[in-house]
Formats: sequence, C-alpha cells, structure tokens
Amino acid sequence: MKKDSLTVLLEIKGKTLRERILNFSESYVVYCEPEYSIKAEDGSHQIPDILLRIQKKIGEKEIAYLIIENKIKKSAIQKGQLEKQFDYFTQSEEYEEGKPVYSILITPDESVFESTYKDGKNNNPNTIWLKWVNHSTPEKSIESTLRQLIISDQKAEIEPIDPNTKFILKSFIDYIANEFMKRTKGKKNHSYKGFEEVDAAFYCLKEKNYYIKRYSNKMIRLFDKDGDLLEMDVKPILREIIKEYSLNIELKLTTGRNKNTRSLGREIINELKKKNEG
Repeated sequence: MKKDSLTVLLEIKGKTLRERILNFSESYVVYCEPEYSIKAEDGSHQIPDILLRIQKKIGEKEIAYLIIENKIKKSAIQKGQLEKQFDYFTQSEEYEEGKPVYSILITPDESVFESTYKDGKNNNPNTIWLKWVNHSTPEKSIESTLRQLIISDQKAEIEPIDPNTKFILKSFIDYIANEFMKRTKGKKNHSYKGFEEVDAAFYCLKEKNYYIKRYSNKMIRLFDKDGDLLEMDVKPILREIIKEYSLNIELKLTTGRNKNTRSLGREIINELKKKNEG
C-alpha cells in the first residue's frame, strides 16, 4: 500500500495500528489551535477552523503544519480561501520556513466543492480533500475511519478508549451518517456536528434576531432566527454583542492575554440570559 507524504515525512513505521501510534507518540507531539487567525501584512486575515502543529518531542522542532477547513453548506464556499490560508500562513512569523504545510479540506460528498479543492491543490500540492461520507467509495471517508477506530478498540489493537469518549464517537458516527443522508434527501437537520447543546441565548444586532449556542465540547456557534448556522468569524460578533448590550465582561484574562472564543461565549450567554429574564 502506498504511503501518504505525511507518513513518509514523519517516518512512521509499524505493521499494526498500535505500533504506528506508539512510533508516532514516542517522537512527536501535536498542538491544536481552533479558529486560528492568520493575518497578512495589509491587515486582512483568514481564520481556518483548526491549525495543527506537529513538533519533535526532543528539541520542540516543528516538523509540519496542517491547516484544516471544514465546509458543510454550499453557501460557505469562498473562492480562493484555501490559497489565501496557505499564502498568509507561509508568509507569517509563525511559519518555520521550509516546513511542509498540508491544507485539509473537509466537506460533504458533493461536486460543488471540487473546484475549491482543485484551486487549493494548484496552489499547494499538499492539499487533501476529505469527505464526511463518501457515496462512491464509502471506505474513504471520515465516517469509515471513525468506525475503524471503534473496531480497533474492540479488538484491543489500540489503547482502550474511555467509555465516555467511545459513546461520543459512536454518537458522532451516527450523526455523520444521518446528517448527510438527510441532506441528500433535502431534509433539514437542526443538530450540530453530533454535540449536544448545553446552553443558548437570544440576541439582536442591527434589528435582526439571532441565537448564540454553547455545546458539550464547549464550542460556541451563532445561528439566525431560523436556526441556520452563520458562516462567519465568531469572535468579532461576540465583541459586538458585548458592546451592544453593555455587558460587564472583560475581553482579557488577568494575565493580559485575550480570552478565547469559548470563554467569551460562555460569559456572554450567562449575561444575556440574565438580561432576557430581567
């Protein structure tokens, strides 16, 4: 079986999945930064869903970067987005020159996303298109990969998965399968990525009504009055809500660092609920 370029780069060896995981974890560590803002010299910026950094455990030398962009709705397509993310990042101070950058596009199995992938691939050869479900080759999908992970756990081929984590994975797999099956049949699904909504609040900006919601994995998302996800940068809207409602919320931690989206969102929901109830 032909190895992918990242496996070759990291020199991951082992016949079994357990051996490959051990081989990787002994040598490398992965750092995850969600909603990472990549700024250009002209002040413009791109915010991919996740930036992953792979570093050597010894010496903390950076080995590779993965810029992950997830698309669910066709309306979320932005021409040139993958190219800008790659160009902005490789020109930023955060990038260690000469290290490979992998642009990962995750989408439903719909042809409308193909041009986004091809444009990204032309700009960065290390562009990869992953699909939540794959109707033509089901084994080549995120759904299938997660199912294989559960099977590997059952066969004791990997370190045991915590029961709560296993339940979340199974729920997410079920969500993926049902979500995109419903999409192909034109039915609307009100859930979000398989995670349970734990809190929410109503807000109004520019005479339009919206909802801010918090989920069991602590992510914060914004929706319109009809419950459709707003494909936009969340954090600037959170600041706008604080200003519009004169909420007593600090933007920075006591250490001087800016609060992340999850912290701000949680505090905003709590304050909005107090105002709405009052």
